[in-house]
Amino acid sequence: MPSGVVKRRLAEAEDFLEDAEYLSSEKISNLHTLTKLYHAMIYSLFALFGLRDIEGLTHADLIDRFERDYVQKGVFDSTVLEAMRIAYDITHECDCAHMKQPEARDIERLEPVVRGFVHEVKALLSGQ
Repeated sequence: MPSGVVKRRLAEAEDFLEDAEYLSSEKISNLHTLTKLYHAMIYSLFALFGLRDIEGLTHADLIDRFERDYVQKGVFDSTVLEAMRIAYDITHECDCAHMKQPEARDIERLEPVVRGFVHEVKALLSGQ
């Protein structure tokens, strides 16, 4: 049975995913949609690692740890890691006029990967 922290982080990840799906369906903003998808993945990592807060870690640290502890061991597919890195690269650019804006095809490619990841993390942590 997941702890309170893990349950809260999973719920937050699901909330970010729902927000992303709404933004995507309404075609409101690809950047905002991608940001919500990214946060759904990051909060899933918080749950996976049982983190109450990020403390001294960076998002890049979490992604590297995920690769080492879960992707390299075959628990999660490298497609998830690739999606995280794509979303990280776009969301961590400066908020400048020349910043690369995600396209609809980026969202269409990432959304099912993120949805699957959030659900897989929940199942793994629930012992299903």
